[in-house]
Amino acid sequence: MDQTFIEILVERKRNTAAGILKIIGGILAVLFLLTVPLSFVFIFAAAAFGALAYYGYLQERVEYEYSYVCKELTVDKIMARSRRRTEASYLLEKVEIGAPEGSYHLDGYQNRNYAVKDYSSQKGGKTFVLYYEGSVKVILEENEELIQALRSTAPNKIFLN
Repeated sequence: MDQTFIEILVERKRNTAAGILKIIGGILAVLFLLTVPLSFVFIFAAAAFGALAYYGYLQERVEYEYSYVCKELTVDKIMARSRRRTEASYLLEKVEIGAPEGSYHLDGYQNRNYAVKDYSSQKGGKTFVLYYEGSVKVILEENEELIQALRSTAPNKIFLN
């Protein structure tokens, strides 16, 4: 029985547009609250801009955590270093193929329409691609320990080059 347990934390490139949205939304929310607090329209606008600022706060810093346990890869999204949400769970038995981005093993999958799930850092590093159940292309940050664990479980589906 496979008892491998691996956790990897990948910090995504900081989203500057969300940071700007956070600042502008916060400033507008405060201004609308200070102008005419008795008017319902201004209070509603302040609440809307406050919600916009909160959304920008959550999306500014995003991290992904890959957890590999017993032939299952789980990806969690951590927003603003405080809120965690499970994005997806992938069983290794349902993976069609996995290889580094640009590998010749993936050539047969290039012209197919897949829903793309990008859990990489988007900082220009090496990425690893998994094609899952014929409908999803999963992009992960390449990590030697994780890839070796995936390959030890499914050597005919996971390629190192």
